[in-house]
Amino acid sequence: MSIYFSDEAQTRAAHVINYTRLTNNTRRTLTNSTSNNEHVTCDFGNVNKKESGSLLCFQGFIAGWGNESGAITLNLKVGSTHANYITSGGTGTGYPIAHYNYVADGYYKLIVISGHITGYTGTGNQNILIGHRSANGSSAKPFQLLNPNASDDARIENSMGGSSLSIWEILQ
Repeated sequence: MSIYFSDEAQTRAAHVINYTRLTNNTRRTLTNSTSNNEHVTCDFGNVNKKESGSLLCFQGFIAGWGNESGAITLNLKVGSTHANYITSGGTGTGYPIAHYNYVADGYYKLIVISGHITGYTGTGNQNILIGHRSANGSSAKPFQLLNPNASDDARIENSMGGSSLSIWEILQ
């Protein structure tokens, strides 16, 4: 059976074979990027990837607090590790997948995550993290604190101070 579109027939349907929602609620101060190294913005933990040839789709956000850099490079990586918050290895997106809008108000900030990674063949538990670096090698970070809570502003409930990422694994 095929589904016919205006320009071609789809003979093999894509299927969602796994869905995972990851959260990070740890409040911590971000480190500045140095010497063009990529530093961890948010480590979401592991997704259990089922198939080597699947596509991973991402949708989520990272919560932050405080003014820092007005412009910085962000990247999502699968299978990466880190030591002292400097990332190594893994497969990056190769194109922008995480963005934020800098507003000089010193308050709540959001990094929006939306996109996909193809060609990552690892299976089993794979670490997912977002990293930041300054492309010109200067010292920078997107904001001061990851996952603000009531200690930063009493208007924020402690249960609201987290970051979230939804991951769909699609077999094509």
